[in-house]
Amino acid sequence: MSGNGEFEATIGLEVHVQLKTRSKLFCGCANEFGAPPNTLTCPVCLGLPGSLPVLNREALRLGLKAAAALNCRIPDAVSFDRKNYFYPDLPKGFQISQHFGAVGVEGEVEYWSEDGFGVIPVERVHLEEDTAKAVHAEAYVYADETLLDFNRAGVPLMEVVSEPAITSPAQARRYVVALRRMLVEAGVSDCDLEKGAFRIDTNISVKRKGREALGEQVEIKNLNSLKAMEGALQYEFDRQVGIIEGGGEVTRVTLHYDDATGRTVPTRVKEVRADYRYFAEPDLPPVALPASYIKQIEAEAEEIARPATVIRELFEGYETTLAEAEMLAFTPGYYDFLKAASAAYGGERRALVNWLVGDVTRELKERGMELAESKLTPGALAALLELLDAGEANVPAAREVLAALMSEGGEPAAIMDAKGLAQISDAAAIEELVREAVAANPKAAADVRGGKEKARRALVGYVMKKTGGRANPTVVNDVIAKVLAEP
Repeated sequence: MSGNGEFEATIGLEVHVQLKTRSKLFCGCANEFGAPPNTLTCPVCLGLPGSLPVLNREALRLGLKAAAALNCRIPDAVSFDRKNYFYPDLPKGFQISQHFGAVGVEGEVEYWSEDGFGVIPVERVHLEEDTAKAVHAEAYVYADETLLDFNRAGVPLMEVVSEPAITSPAQARRYVVALRRMLVEAGVSDCDLEKGAFRIDTNISVKRKGREALGEQVEIKNLNSLKAMEGALQYEFDRQVGIIEGGGEVTRVTLHYDDATGRTVPTRVKEVRADYRYFAEPDLPPVALPASYIKQIEAEAEEIARPATVIRELFEGYETTLAEAEMLAFTPGYYDFLKAASAAYGGERRALVNWLVGDVTRELKERGMELAESKLTPGALAALLELLDAGEANVPAAREVLAALMSEGGEPAAIMDAKGLAQISDAAAIEELVREAVAANPKAAADVRGGKEKARRALVGYVMKKTGGRANPTVVNDVIAKVLAEP
């Protein structure tokens, strides 16, 4: 973290994740994004008198699955509570949440970075209903006014609360990246930041190093991007350091981060838990979780591809960079394709990585398609690289064959034969062309003999032009050296 080295930050994150269900948490209204405002509502999610909530069984299952995926301890029963506070986006004047009976506690998120791997403990995972969406930054909203869209009210929301064990904005980013990937792999949410399905609240306190007591905590709410989260945390760290160094005291407050100015702005005095006056939700009885059901959920979680495990395998087994590992792990189809190609290929795994993140990705982008939509198979890519390793193809020819494989499929060797792309490695045939090159470029030949290696390009280029780029570059250079060494 940049800033004064005499200070240290203590950071905790509360990540709100919309669950991937068809209906809302306590009613039958559709859980959809993008519908016309206030069209997906009913008396329950509008909080009208006399309406009663009914728990969405699938939302509970997804919450439990997420908790198990994060290695949480799952209780034998869960319950719901009323979280009381007044805000315009909360139609009932309270939010149905889980304060005492969360779906999971004492979990962890394993994250990765260029420096290796680490673990951030998770305090709890709980379910709650989402609030309405406040709209105030659109062209159709008058200045200083706010409109409310209640389509989002009652959408099943899962909150993942970390322990205050994060020490820098960069570490917070790595934690969020790992958590988001874990939840996507678990299939509990799309975690779409642009649609508001993954939102971050963070709290941060600053103290001088060596002091046991934590500094005063402030909260920054509704951060909807990793960039905003890092920017808000860094700004707030620097702001609090400045206050302490100036002899002032940091005030407990809730803040909003302004992307345009890169600053935090106070919104209200921060509440503490006692302010919410939690009490058991009288309209929802506790839900017992039989041991057999918990085992079923935990078995489902065991089958999830753990992002950190995949990243570690790519680091250690394929010698990837961090960016390459994340691309291979999280681009649809890439990781399984790479493993299958590696099983079929006898050369260096690094070569497969280079082709997959390079030429294959470039071809896919040009065609506007996913890997699974192309006709390229792992075995075909492995066979193509085998031809390169054997000197039967050069890189330009291999790229032409790759394009054909992606469009038409087939066997690389057959495509090379049909297109006349086989590399020429016959030293006798190449020697004839080299002698022609020397005769046609006497100055370049003399310069090479005189130690000017750059002049060699003219001779190599002559041979490549005559062979349509099919001559083996290694053989060409060897033959040039032999011919020019002659008296």
